[in-house]
Amino acid sequence: MGQVVSVFQNGFPGAVSRSVDDVIVSLPNLSGLSIPFGAPVFLRAASDSVAPFDAATYTDATRFLGFAVRVPDKTPGSFGSGTAAFEPKDPVDVLVRGTLALPMEGTCNPGMPVYLRISDGKLTANAGSAGSTIQLPDVAVRSRKDGNGVAEVVVKTRHLI
Repeated sequence: MGQVVSVFQNGFPGAVSRSVDDVIVSLPNLSGLSIPFGAPVFLRAASDSVAPFDAATYTDATRFLGFAVRVPDKTPGSFGSGTAAFEPKDPVDVLVRGTLALPMEGTCNPGMPVYLRISDGKLTANAGSAGSTIQLPDVAVRSRKDGNGVAEVVVKTRHLI
């Protein structure tokens, strides 16, 4: 007897979810820190490499570039569904326009803007109190969260490069 699948997952964090018009660039991670799949990525001051969010360095979204994505044919290792990251000196694939699956905190409905919480670097659709979040420009929720807390997010416009 057949089964009916009634609940679909949005994907693994950092996975491109719709590849029709996605734009992915590759820049080295010269920050000395790991960059997990799905993490917001910022262009470093010299504009020649990327770094993960750091509240002391990035106080607003002016250097926001996109999100670290897992590209199956180019990822420098074998990773399962758990957390994995680009290590220091690895080339980082960054989605600068398109749609991907990301872990989100709190309630999120399609069309809501995406914010980066300064206290812990997590993504949310809730602006919170003044000064507690950074709104990521031209980034919005595309679909509700699945059972794993992962939502589809769209980056509407390329930034910086």
